[in-house]
Amino acid sequence: MSGVVVLGGAGGIGSAVVRALSAEGRHVAVVDIAPPPPGQPDLPWIRGDATDPDTVGAAFDALGDVSGLVHCLLSEHRAPFAEQTADALRRVLDIGAVSALEPLQRLADRAAGRPCAAVLVSSIHAGLAWGGQAPYAMAKAALEALARAAAVELGPRGLRCNIVRPGFVMVPRNAHRWQETETRDALTTLQPLGELARPDDIARVVAFLLSEQARFVSGATVTVDGAMTIALPEPTTP
Repeated sequence: MSGVVVLGGAGGIGSAVVRALSAEGRHVAVVDIAPPPPGQPDLPWIRGDATDPDTVGAAFDALGDVSGLVHCLLSEHRAPFAEQTADALRRVLDIGAVSALEPLQRLADRAAGRPCAAVLVSSIHAGLAWGGQAPYAMAKAALEALARAAAVELGPRGLRCNIVRPGFVMVPRNAHRWQETETRDALTTLQPLGELARPDDIARVVAFLLSEQARFVSGATVTVDGAMTIALPEPTTP
């Protein structure tokens, strides 16, 4: 099977995507500044800045035949709105959104008219607001806009591009929240399904969107949050 380049494959969702694709027999190359996590499949792992075109190009070259791309990069600068700076905002946008542009162009060029697919991993923050997270929300919203543009403009060249929008997922970077019993219970009460998402829940959706089964799905935003963001809070009675 042709290869898939995963940007940000060391993170919680990214590493789950790598495992899911490898289990399907897909050839995978990863770009991440971090080393492979324990238990990750043996595959080309390009350690470096995934915002650097040459570093990303090395991953494409490692596979040769590439028909898939997954973007799992993110950056945050948590601060009250009044304390945010333009420099911090630009950095978060560069990592979280601008970094997807060149790899999408490269994928379409490599595919040379053959069917290919990209999945950009966003967040429910793209459509909501939470205190202190303005740059992250902006970056995810920009990433979604870029994905839609790619689906329309590169579709005639055979590229499908979709967005996966996770809600709260139990990954290492937020372990301080779901490993603490009281906080975990509070998060779980917000979930209509009565449980919190695991990285594999997101990875399976990503793998589907890259597959032939999703051959006519493009420009879509697939929210994977267990219906959390559509549940109206129960009104309290005095």
